[in-house]
Amino acid sequence: MFLQLGNARLWIAPRLAELLHQLAKAPRQRSNLSRRPANQIPWLFPGVLPRHPLSRKAFNDQLARHGIQARPARTAAPIARAAELPPSVLAELLDVHIHTALNWAHHAQRDWSAYLTARITDRDGGG
Repeated sequence: MFLQLGNARLWIAPRLAELLHQLAKAPRQRSNLSRRPANQIPWLFPGVLPRHPLSRKAFNDQLARHGIQARPARTAAPIARAAELPPSVLAELLDVHIHTALNWAHHAQRDWSAYLTARITDRDGGG
């Protein structure tokens, strides 16, 4: 199961996926102000405003009340990507400054010199 948060698709562990399925199927007590049109897909985490999802801050606050801290995962995710991708590719892919991507690569302790050498050789027409 994947959870769509904005443009990001996050893999959900099977146990948590089952709990989220139960949450999605559970009837909700809602006020008349937040009723949605029949053709609109309901949010798994509805916000205070009608037709809007729960804000990121409110979602993080609810997670924190249950002892779940999202910041370590948000910090670890780009570092994990930096172990798989060169900083120049990562910076372009995630639209971050190259220094940020280099910092993540440093934390991942990954050396991309072989990749850079291959790119220079390819560019110069070497074999």
